[in-house]
Amino acid sequence: MPRFSNDASTRRQILAGGGLGIAVATARAGAQPAKSITPAKAIHQEEEFKCAARRIYEALLDSAQFSAFSGGRAAQIHREAGAAFSLFAGRIVGRNLELVADRLIVQAWRSLSWPEGIYSIARFELLQQGSATRLIFDHTGFPVEDADSLESGWTQNYWKPLHKYLLG
Repeated sequence: MPRFSNDASTRRQILAGGGLGIAVATARAGAQPAKSITPAKAIHQEEEFKCAARRIYEALLDSAQFSAFSGGRAAQIHREAGAAFSLFAGRIVGRNLELVADRLIVQAWRSLSWPEGIYSIARFELLQQGSATRLIFDHTGFPVEDADSLESGWTQNYWKPLHKYLLG
């Protein structure tokens, strides 16, 4: 396993820099230990919304609002930590890992096109700044080959329609 030096790098720098790796195998009785690391990419995006953090938090965690801003595609969202969700008519599924009202949403998030059992981590941090809110988004642990489509997908399927929805 790689070792990280005691330098002053922040967690965000490490995640956003793509220097994070995921072990490709686990040790089992009689099995060879993993000898290679699969590089993982990370997505870091920031968006500013001209509304209160509460409105964004509610839109991301309310089934009816999520469906409305995502173009009418069905959403089923249970708002408790540990609860499941299904988005975009079942194409995206996962669980809420951590919820801090109006400030933080952390989800185990997966596309149904990924191999069974593969989940990524999507983290939405909401920072109220006067009458606006800065959304800081980090996505890690997804299949590397999906990086480009995911990066553009967050903009096309979340940020652009959410901006339009919240202005309406």
